[in-house]
This record gives sequence, structure tokens and C-alpha cells, in this order.
Amino acid sequence: MITLDDGASLAWRWRHHGLDSPLAAGVVVVAERVLAARAWPLPAAEEAFAVRQADPQAGAVESALRTGELIQSYAFRGGSYVFTPEIGAVLMAVRTTSRAWESRRWQRQIVDDAVDWEALRAAVREALASGPATRAEIASHLAGARSVAQLAEAAATGAGADSLYKPLHWWGDICFGPPRQGQSTFRWLRDDPHWPGLPDADDAGRLAVRQYLRAYGPATEANLSYWLTEGLSAPRSRVAGWLADLGDEVSAVTVAGVHAYVLTETLDDLQAAQPSDALKLLPAYDPWVMGPGTADSRIVPPERRRLLSNGAAALVRGGRVVGTWRLQDGATSVSWFEE
Repeated sequence: MITLDDGASLAWRWRHHGLDSPLAAGVVVVAERVLAARAWPLPAAEEAFAVRQADPQAGAVESALRTGELIQSYAFRGGSYVFTPEIGAVLMAVRTTSRAWESRRWQRQIVDDAVDWEALRAAVREALASGPATRAEIASHLAGARSVAQLAEAAATGAGADSLYKPLHWWGDICFGPPRQGQSTFRWLRDDPHWPGLPDADDAGRLAVRQYLRAYGPATEANLSYWLTEGLSAPRSRVAGWLADLGDEVSAVTVAGVHAYVLTETLDDLQAAQPSDALKLLPAYDPWVMGPGTADSRIVPPERRRLLSNGAAALVRGGRVVGTWRLQDGATSVSWFEE
């Protein structure tokens, strides 16, 4: 089995993310490199993309969301994320493998009786026919539709609303629209010319593994599980099967004595990479940290995991988080980790 240098492999990933030499490219290319960026609040995505660009433009993510070049949708752990339509379609298809909406527990978060999902989908499409709408506006439309009137209250607000709308995101029916006076809106996505539609779930799973290894390799089984099982609720057995299906496209390696996987086509570049001692300030919830997960001790010291999970902005050296930072009275204040 091939052994890769730990620091060199992180440096290779660092360059791929545009953190070594900022990318002379727009936000769509950055999104393709990192796969997904946390979108709540939206400035988190703007900051994560800007730090990777040679010439960042204010409001570029918001602009790309308006044109449909990027979309914002419920994805990992129920949170909203920004990605390209093509990547979003893959992630949403993987998310459907859990079929969570079929469980009685899920539906009871909405109403006491079983939800007629097809009737709901049709009614929401009608509600969004003239453009993006808020939860309250959608609920008002549902109230006037006999087949789904009992869902109107749940659609307006609260935990029931999220349980109602999330499956429609995962099926590729809707995504977030532009905010209006501080309120979220949803828009109809399925007929958007930018939207490729959901691929077959197993085809999506294999592609999701490839994409993840490209963006965050070398990746361990724990990394893949974090991304696809903990994040998107794909059964572990399906993830293992998707990885096995890739055959020679994937190579097993060891990094710092830990078993990991890389795309075979990237192996030469990984072996040729040199460690870096580059120092950079990254925003809160940056994909560099959240992509492999705060439980990845290569990136985040175990005793600092909670700090980063709770939104501390990361000070990174050589790919590893070595402290945190914040703006205080117009100046940057840095807190170095003792370890």
C-alpha cells in the first residue's frame, strides 16, 4: 500500500481549494472545488468563497443564486447549503436514499394523519407558479386547496414546516429563493433550465464519492461516513458499496499510519506534493474545516472540536487549525492554541 506524507497531502488539498494561490475564477468554480458551503447566514458562504478568489466581488454568491448558477437548499444535517445545480442534484439524490419522510415519526412532526406528498407537491407548485413565496404565502395557498388544507398551519412556521419542505428540496422540486424583508422564500426549481434533475441514487452515490475524494482526499472511511451518512443520511452499507463499485478509480493509501482513499488519477500529484507552512485566516464554518468534519484530528485538535463546531473562525497553518481569530474594534485578534 502506498504511503503519503501527511503534510504534503494537506498541501495538495490546500492548493485544490484555492487557498495557496487564490483562484482567478468566479464563485461557480470555487463551488465546484469545495462542493458545498454553509449558507446560513448567507455571508458565511460569501466569505468562504471570497477567501479563495484572487478578485472577489461583493455579493457574488447572492448574484449567482439569483441567476441560478448556484442554488441554496436544505442538505447536510438539515441545514441550508450553497452549491452548483449539478453538485446539488447529486447530493439531493443521495439524501433521498434514507426515505426519512416515509417514517411515522417524521410525518407526526407535521400532522397527526399521513401526509399526501404528491398532493402537497402539486399544491406547492401552484403556489410558486408566479414566483418565489414565503412560508406564510405558501401556507395561505395550501389553506385554499381542499386536498392539503390540513397542512396549511404546519407549512407556515415551526419544526413542522421544515419537515414539510425538506423532502421537496431533496426531490429537486424547490430550493431557497431570494430573501424578502428578512424572510426566507422558496422558488420552484424543477423547471429551472439550470437544474439537471436528480440522477439515479446509486449513480449519484458513486459520483458523490468521486467528488468528495477529489475535494477532500485523502479521505478515510470516517470522512466519507461523515459526509454521506451523518450529513446526508445515506446508509453506511450503501456508501461502502459505492466506494467498492469504483474499483481501480480509487486507490487505498496510508497517511500518518491511517488507512485512507484517493482518486487514482490524483495519486501522482499527491506523491509529488510538498508540505506547506502557509498561514491563513478562514471564516467561521469554512469548508476546509467542515468538509472533513471537526472530528478529523488531522485538521482540528480533538480538544478544540467544540470550538470550531460552534462557529469560531479558524487560523490555519499547513492545513491544520492552530488557533482562532476575530475582528475586535476594527483590528484582528488572534488566539493561538497552546498545543
